[in-house]
Amino acid sequence: MKKKISIVLFLVLGFATEIAKADFVFGEPTNLGPTVNSSAHEYDPSMSTDELELYLNSGSYSGREIWVATRASTSDPWSAPVKLGPNVNSPYDDCCPDISADGLSLFFWSSRPGGSGGQDLWVTTRASTSDPWTEAVNLGPTVNSSAWDGGPSISADGLSLFFFSERPGGSGGKDLWVTTRTSVSEPWGAPVNLGPKVNSSAEDATPDISTDGLALFFFSTRSGGYGNYDLWVTTRTTLSSPWGSPVNLGPTVNGSTYDFSPNISADGTTLYYNSGRSGGVGGDDIWQVTISPVVDFNGDGIVDSADMDIMVDHWHTDETLCDIGPMPWGDGIVDAQDMLVLTEYMTNEEVDVDADAIYKEMCDLYTLAVETGDLDLYVDVYTNDAVQIPPDAPIRIGSAQVRAAMEPALTSFNIVCPIYPQEARVIGNWAFGWCDWSLSLTPKEGGATTTFDGRSIDILKRQPDGSWKFYMSCWNYEGPPTVEE
Repeated sequence: MKKKISIVLFLVLGFATEIAKADFVFGEPTNLGPTVNSSAHEYDPSMSTDELELYLNSGSYSGREIWVATRASTSDPWSAPVKLGPNVNSPYDDCCPDISADGLSLFFWSSRPGGSGGQDLWVTTRASTSDPWTEAVNLGPTVNSSAWDGGPSISADGLSLFFFSERPGGSGGKDLWVTTRTSVSEPWGAPVNLGPKVNSSAEDATPDISTDGLALFFFSTRSGGYGNYDLWVTTRTTLSSPWGSPVNLGPTVNGSTYDFSPNISADGTTLYYNSGRSGGVGGDDIWQVTISPVVDFNGDGIVDSADMDIMVDHWHTDETLCDIGPMPWGDGIVDAQDMLVLTEYMTNEEVDVDADAIYKEMCDLYTLAVETGDLDLYVDVYTNDAVQIPPDAPIRIGSAQVRAAMEPALTSFNIVCPIYPQEARVIGNWAFGWCDWSLSLTPKEGGATTTFDGRSIDILKRQPDGSWKFYMSCWNYEGPPTVEE
């Protein structure tokens, strides 16, 4: 039940917010095994959004070719990698594949003739994920230079392409650059160097952009690492904000040899990369490591209602301690996304109560209040510091704002508001639920009836006397309203 609540609510709720750098930790790296990895070298992984295709390079570091491993589902094993055909691979080096979010474009670099320099960026496309790849096309002289251009990473919206280059105008031997376009049908603009805040006087290469566009992973030979090549990450506050100072991913991920070519999964929970560390199948192997947010806010070794209290105390702030979702690095504000992540880890305090009955009783009280026009009852079903997050309207915090927002509606309209609770869960002094609802507004002075349908996530807090009240309500509309004369 816990997982289902989180998945559904994540789909129905959407918030445009800013990012803050939250704390996150890595699990123990694991090798992808002998089906994917061989006695040779496997490197430059790129995972499809659905995690059913893994593009990679396999073989030596000369005459490089692009391969793909597939699986039927994320719980199935990988098939043996298959070499892509001549529309993609050439007699020259073809390297660093990067699959687009829709799975229809594959970017890579190649040393084949027909480009602007020794190594250029190319792209191959397909009409659907079941169609073959078409003949690769060079990205042209606006993007490519006479120097080495490689390691492409396409943003989820297809409008930004990050890559490394040895062209002039950088800080070191290889620098990170980005080219952008206004739509997928428009040409790419002139590349821009990410600047000395990100790039160093050493080599910085093989960037990989997260699906939210706010974290950029890459490898660097700069000082401050644990091996010859280390993995680093830089984050930014919004898509238009500057990148922050890069942070080394630490000794769990980075070993004493080579760790490079990072690829972050679409949900931000797994980092794929290649490494020359011991324990592999061949030379360089592809490895994976999980990424988890730090959710034990008070450091007592238990994720429980005490951590929930800390999150509530920082509700709707940019406190990085509690900013843990939807990606492990947060989104800049403590809100419902973070609450959903926290509940995934709170398994120790589920209490023996009828959560569904508690939630239904509160939903029924809400319906009673709005349908009878009882403003005092409506305000009373919420805590004094309650938070309401309506669609297309300012957030309301506290009883005074809740009252002020609802009073005009109760005064001016006859309201019908059936609520259909779907699931609920109680953890300690908190309850979580989601519901479907319908809201019909008919002017008391006569006129057309407007009906809205939607979904809501609710967080309830147990009161000292054992009763429950809504602490937070966050709802979205399901389509446009209907109007009946």
